[in-house]
Amino acid sequence: MGLRRKFVLGAVLIVTGLALSAGGCALQRLPNVPKEITGPAASPPILAAFQSDPKIQTQEDWQNRRAPLLKARFQSEIYGAMPAAVGYEIVSREVLQRPEKGAIGTIERISIALKTTQPGPWTGGRPIVDLILMTPKGKGPFPVIAGGTFCGNNVLLPKQPGMRTTTMALPQECGGGVPGFLVTAIFGLHANAPPWETLAEKGYALASWHPGDVVPDVPVVAEPYLEALTPVGTPPDQRTGAIAAWAWTNSRMVDVLSPDPRLDPNRIVIWGHSRHGKAALLSAAFDPRPAAIWALQSGTAGAALGRDDVGEPVSDITTSFPHWFAPAYRAYAGKPADLDVDQHQLIALLAPRPVLIGTGRRDQWGDPHGSFRALQGADPVYQLYGAPAFSQIKLRQPDSQGVLAFYMRPGLHGIHTEDWEEALSFFDRTVPTPASNAPNSRLKP
Repeated sequence: MGLRRKFVLGAVLIVTGLALSAGGCALQRLPNVPKEITGPAASPPILAAFQSDPKIQTQEDWQNRRAPLLKARFQSEIYGAMPAAVGYEIVSREVLQRPEKGAIGTIERISIALKTTQPGPWTGGRPIVDLILMTPKGKGPFPVIAGGTFCGNNVLLPKQPGMRTTTMALPQECGGGVPGFLVTAIFGLHANAPPWETLAEKGYALASWHPGDVVPDVPVVAEPYLEALTPVGTPPDQRTGAIAAWAWTNSRMVDVLSPDPRLDPNRIVIWGHSRHGKAALLSAAFDPRPAAIWALQSGTAGAALGRDDVGEPVSDITTSFPHWFAPAYRAYAGKPADLDVDQHQLIALLAPRPVLIGTGRRDQWGDPHGSFRALQGADPVYQLYGAPAFSQIKLRQPDSQGVLAFYMRPGLHGIHTEDWEEALSFFDRTVPTPASNAPNSRLKP
């Protein structure tokens, strides 16, 4: 075997090892997931009696009784208390790029200071988030696809001068040392940056930021930031987790994007991959403004059912990433059935908005089957709102009719061209156009 082949093989094994050692949703079991759907139905049944709350029979029952109860349980048992929404301040705006060719109009950096109820360890006492906003050429208002990055904004446009690198601690998978072409080969062409030009050509604006500017994704570093974001008086075992903090950050970015006259506030789409997919689902469960949600390979405590025995166990994820969750979540390690809520109920809190769940066939710990059955379990609530039934029967291709859709592409844990193709096709179909943005033109959450 030649030296180059040995190097490439060794590097592939290193990169794969990084994926395996990174934990959380990045942990992968490499065998193909069966194409036929397996596993029991989601439980508890979504409309059945829950605790002391009787059976749900109407949309009003769901909105007024069940939804508040579930939100409280998801906070107390899994994610921790959601931080208070106390506003923001725009610190600066800077145009980074005005392309003369192509469909991209401008790329700019908007530095935002997020207000918190108490000072924290951030420089200046409050988090500063750099929002990178790309707007297409032409006349808006444009729909916006919004989501976070893993390794700081400098990886979004590595050749763009003026991109600011985060000063916060980064997770180990952002440490570098592996050739970029191998990272792309393993984790996908768009692991670090979305297809800018394609999005602009299709008339979408793109908003991106680094959630680690609010809470670093490093367990031993994250705790003081989480303590500062936790509402005063919260029980210690319900301390705000990083997933909740990043979900809160998503909503603060929606605060910033909504009043921009170039953008359509009724067509802001929230998306996320892996841990950020968990945050995307959670943010939309507590914030009615996002028009649609795309969660890619969000796994345990994301779209996948916790009671499933295929995906990443609660014991593993709370050991590797204790900062992601409320400390109370650890109590369910080895006994997830003792937890009275599951992820189909979280997805149901997004009703009636469109939800796309994406997975990879070799991402067994992301649990494609459990994620599919979670959509099935949430569907009765969507039908309460008059949405068409989730009738998809195959894992590979998403439903082309309803507002709930699922797909399973080949490959591992990452962000590939096919993922963006599926997402853009879904958004084109389900996110309302300007002509349909009149009052009562779509179901309201």
